[in-house]
Amino acid sequence: MISPEKILIVFPHNFFQRSSGVNRRYFEFVAYLKERGFSIDLLGLKNFGSDWTDFKRQNAGGLIDRLYLYNFRIGYQRQRIRTFFRRLMDSRGKGGSQESPLPDYAFPGMVSLFRKITRENRYDYIINGYVYWANILREPLPGTVTKVLTIEDMISQKIFESATEAVEMDELLREEIARVNLFDKVICLSHEELTYFSANAIHPDYYYVPVFMAKPDVHERQKEYDILFIGYDNPDNIEGLEWFFGKVYPLLPVGLRFVIVGQCADHAPDLPGVTKVRYVEDTGDVYAGSRISINPLQKGTGMKVKVVESLAHGIPVVSTPKGLVGMPPQILGSFIIAGEPSGFATEIVRLLSDPGWYEQQRRTAGQTFDAYFETKAVRKVLDSVFPHKSPVI
Repeated sequence: MISPEKILIVFPHNFFQRSSGVNRRYFEFVAYLKERGFSIDLLGLKNFGSDWTDFKRQNAGGLIDRLYLYNFRIGYQRQRIRTFFRRLMDSRGKGGSQESPLPDYAFPGMVSLFRKITRENRYDYIINGYVYWANILREPLPGTVTKVLTIEDMISQKIFESATEAVEMDELLREEIARVNLFDKVICLSHEELTYFSANAIHPDYYYVPVFMAKPDVHERQKEYDILFIGYDNPDNIEGLEWFFGKVYPLLPVGLRFVIVGQCADHAPDLPGVTKVRYVEDTGDVYAGSRISINPLQKGTGMKVKVVESLAHGIPVVSTPKGLVGMPPQILGSFIIAGEPSGFATEIVRLLSDPGWYEQQRRTAGQTFDAYFETKAVRKVLDSVFPHKSPVI
């Protein structure tokens, strides 16, 4: 009997903790790989935000065969010490090294652990979740390994938008392109990122794989909330909430019921009708109890998992144009889009006050999910990214 082919995933977070969109996306991705018959190991990061103490119980189903953890805090502290002395030498005219504007978290200790893992286990595929760790692949690997990058966000753009001091976008892009070129295959969940990187980082083969998930068992129940926002407490979500409550909320009728779910709830104001729920075990319950979903983001990259989840549950979405970055252009008509506060408020009121329009948008949401984001709809592309290199018995 032929042993199952092996995959090593380099991903910083414990994706069993599905409190963020990227974790929910990666869980579905890994579940697909396991269903295909691959043996999967994970190299994750301690002290990077995720809690790993309950991993054994969370992994009771055997999704991951071996877990390896590197202590990010130790690597980061050592890097800061090296950077301090390098800058000190540069100030004395004894340096000459150029520091990349794009953070490199492939610390020497992590590279050593990675090399040890790949010496002891022969992998068919190595999947890297972010270009922050791409440089662990600069040295040749034993055996024949296909190196795959999943682009969750355009990191250069995110750094440029959030920088508090001058940053050269050209330098960021050059470095990101160089790291993308280290891979054999690249999975993009955004059309914009696919177009850009395929034209500029020409070594890999590119695949468009949007956020996908199995169709949930949608259960109808009484609607407790009129408006839902769900999200992790990243800067883009926080800014979007501030825009909504500062500029849209005052234009809406009194008496609407809002629910803010996820860690971003910590940043929602205490206002009439606003319920804040930091954590829910099953997001399906909150979708079932909400009439519409909002996506008021003002910037950001990558496709938003919250939007696809709303479609999956047949929940109409009111979004800003920026909130729909990464969506296939041909389906933008499936969304209600408004960039200005007054228009955003008007669309919300129309959905909540016009039953015919609301039902039409509910049907459109479900049909769009089935056609573009249900696991079966993207499986052919994923199968071409990860063909079995030997017969499966």
